[in-house]
Amino acid sequence: MHIERWLRHFERRIGIDRRGRSVWVWLVPPAVGIVSGIFSALMPGIPENFGWPGRTILGLFGLVTMTAIAMIYLISFDNDRNQSDEAPPSR
Repeated sequence: MHIERWLRHFERRIGIDRRGRSVWVWLVPPAVGIVSGIFSALMPGIPENFGWPGRTILGLFGLVTMTAIAMIYLISFDNDRNQSDEAPPSR
């Protein structure tokens, strides 16, 4: 698949080796960002006079920040021994 090849290239470019695990996990950060952006824009409790321009900016802020945070978490677990197939070193 073209998308899978692009995701593998993206992993190599940022220096991640997921050792044969699924690359589709990279779709989680954008999904988290989109859901957070929608919830941020439509959050109850925002004053009525805030208007759609303000809600749009708030939604974009939620989208960008939550996508970035989710990607940072995903990248930081690249070499986590709990996520690997290898046996833990014996003591």
